[in-house]
Amino acid sequence: MPHSAGTSEPGWFKQLFESSPDPSWIIEGSRYIECNDAAVGTLGYTSRKDLLGAHPSKLSPPRQPDGEDSFAKAERMMAIAKKKGFHRFEWIHTKADGSNFIAEVTLWPIALGDRQVIYCIWRDIAERKQSEQALLKSKQLYDDLVSKIPFGIYILHSTPEGAFALDYVSPRSAEMFGASVDSLLANFDIVPQTIHPDDRDAFIQLNLDGINHLRPFDWSGRIQIGETIRWLHIASSPDPQENGNVLWIGIVEDITERKQMEDQIRQLAFHDTLTALPNRRLLNDRLRQAMAASKRSACYGALFFLDLDNFKLLNDTRGHEVGDLLLIEAAGRLKGCVREMDTVARFGGDEFVVMVAELSVDKAESAAQADIVAKKISAELAKPYVFHVRHEGAAGTTIEHCCTASIGVVLFGKDDASQDDILKWADAAMYQAKESGSGLIRYYDPRA
Repeated sequence: MPHSAGTSEPGWFKQLFESSPDPSWIIEGSRYIECNDAAVGTLGYTSRKDLLGAHPSKLSPPRQPDGEDSFAKAERMMAIAKKKGFHRFEWIHTKADGSNFIAEVTLWPIALGDRQVIYCIWRDIAERKQSEQALLKSKQLYDDLVSKIPFGIYILHSTPEGAFALDYVSPRSAEMFGASVDSLLANFDIVPQTIHPDDRDAFIQLNLDGINHLRPFDWSGRIQIGETIRWLHIASSPDPQENGNVLWIGIVEDITERKQMEDQIRQLAFHDTLTALPNRRLLNDRLRQAMAASKRSACYGALFFLDLDNFKLLNDTRGHEVGDLLLIEAAGRLKGCVREMDTVARFGGDEFVVMVAELSVDKAESAAQADIVAKKISAELAKPYVFHVRHEGAAGTTIEHCCTASIGVVLFGKDDASQDDILKWADAAMYQAKESGSGLIRYYDPRA
């Protein structure tokens, strides 16, 4: 870094800063006072002088996607980083040619000499996996810096004979593996021992492939320490040395929150928010798989389309809160009527779909099996419901309710019917049951 920036960084920090493949910045007083070549290149400028002294909002559109003014939001993000000691968020930046791109921005306050600054890194989200490479090129790393970085760092070397040993591991890395720095340096086997049994083989094989073939190592998986399970991402790249050894400089990142967020997003995308049952999207996918499996195995499957009788009346007289309690209870009862391998889905409103696969290869026997399931479902849903409803500022109320279901049943398997046909036929049979009364079961008749 130019001496004119006024920073009194040690040599190892300069090497770390300059060699980082990610755009890196030093912020002081809400202004960029230093950046590396990656930052200049990413933004498409020719000189650092074009960037230094600028407020982060000057390299951004006037407003961020959420509508907040870029200047005000940048100030708020830096304030959060100073308060929490670390902050990560998404940000839209503008290149020299006027085009925008989205980056994951990481801020953490550090001390350079007697000055308090913010160390800032951008990471292109679209190329996250490709951009995770060795962040450090030096064996001389100091815990007072890496302890402020929200991921762990390690350095190991491998020999031409295939042996390898840790040369350095940061306290943050050791913490993630539930061990001390000294114990990890003395015994690298602690690391694979903490890997979850289901992920251990892949971890070991990737390690061996990387060492034997000088391939970058990139692994995401679970570790288990006692009863605690967390997700880690570990990445490193080979750096051949003149003595024949290979230096591996890598990072260890706790991605548990990211995985939990991905699971939540997946849950919202494929499951009903009220009952937690699969929604139409997931039902269609499972029905497609079940129909394909039936054609391969020649075993029939059955689809049950259910509608709760007089549900609207309960909603109108007792309110949506009680109606929701009924739907939740009905969902639980339906799941108890079928095997774990079968599917219970909420189709919408008070309509449910149950899919039972792998019945008999004989159609008559499969129909008899489906009839048993349908009658079991009908009897279970017809049992009385008891709800305890609490109202703010008032005594709780106990509500008893009796409810039946109209059920339509259709078999699927050897014919060339589509998913839409199967659902349409089951729906039609259900409406026949509903028109004939309540609590009835009807079967789709292709001749009708």
